[in-house]
Amino acid sequence: MFLNFFKKKDPIEAFWQYFQEHEKELYSFRDEDIDKLFGELHRLIKKVNNQLVFSMPKQLLDDKREFTISGSGIGKNFPDVIRLVEAAPKMERFTIIAFNQRNDDEHGTTSDDIEITRDDVFFDYMYEKEREAFFLSLYIKGFEEKNDNYYAVVLDLLEIVIGEYTLGTEIAEIEFKKFINEVDLLPINDLPKILEDIKKGIILKRDEF
Repeated sequence: MFLNFFKKKDPIEAFWQYFQEHEKELYSFRDEDIDKLFGELHRLIKKVNNQLVFSMPKQLLDDKREFTISGSGIGKNFPDVIRLVEAAPKMERFTIIAFNQRNDDEHGTTSDDIEITRDDVFFDYMYEKEREAFFLSLYIKGFEEKNDNYYAVVLDLLEIVIGEYTLGTEIAEIEFKKFINEVDLLPINDLPKILEDIKKGIILKRDEF
């Protein structure tokens, strides 16, 4: 009993305990509260997994605030995202979401003076049916192979187009290339339908091996 008294609290439990204790403040947060409230949430989520992050838009949806937990697009972090979200208590003011979701209303992404829109990216692919492996080749306008920032911005765009979980679990490999012309290429907006068709067993023969 003495040892149990000093037992370290589970980091997932500690995260949601703090969240519940400050639910009202988080729901109606002011800009001057962000550093304090989010700083502690950031510290607590890193105890679950150092690569987990969260986001919370200012706008409400049906009078509720969305709180999204992400694995930073890294597949090995996904089980921790799922565990953390599944442990979330029911809260009247919040909707807890696992992974950054596909957003058909978002047109592009910007980072470090690099802007990539849906109109800038085309793709081709191969699908290995035996291993159920999808290999994606991206063709990006203005792409600079030696500029690492391009890779991050394009991956952010892919999250917008297909969602973080799909990107991390259904794409086996991604190849980045500079766009030359769109002959025989598909616009990036077609990618969600291609992935859905493959799930349904609808595969063009030229894209299957």
